[in-house]
Amino acid sequence: MIVMKRSLNLISVFGLLSGILFLAFSACKKDSSGGGELTGRWLASIPKSEQTSLYEFKADHTYEHTLTGTDSVTKKNLGIIAKEVGKYQLKDKQLNFYDIVSYLNKDYKYGPVTDLVVSTGLKSIDYTVLLNAEGNKFSLSRICGPNELCATAYVPPFYYYKQ
Repeated sequence: MIVMKRSLNLISVFGLLSGILFLAFSACKKDSSGGGELTGRWLASIPKSEQTSLYEFKADHTYEHTLTGTDSVTKKNLGIIAKEVGKYQLKDKQLNFYDIVSYLNKDYKYGPVTDLVVSTGLKSIDYTVLLNAEGNKFSLSRICGPNELCATAYVPPFYYYKQ
């Protein structure tokens, strides 16, 4: 009888631990759908320009976005022209940026990070994000509000690739 009770107790404990682990892993999986797919560094070369766009999405739901330039002939780095920092939330296929602080180069040309100054800009921006099945490529489409002027026709479509 004592052996039987001990076996049942071990089975009960094992079953309880299995249930807790299952719930813990499924909770982590649900949490990652809120932005985990984008965590990391993503780079895009913007077609028909010398600009490179880099997003870094952090696990704490903050991000940094930089625009840098490359000389088309020498392929040398020209420096940074703009930077944006803030918070993000990914829900379904909508990416929301908020609490945004924008920086521009004080001379409105490429230069060192030390030449960036805070600028007035949007405090929040919404995008539709399309992430490929492999999770290593995405594109953004701006969601414009009814009172916004959104002229995006001048920027050809491009993709961000995970670094």
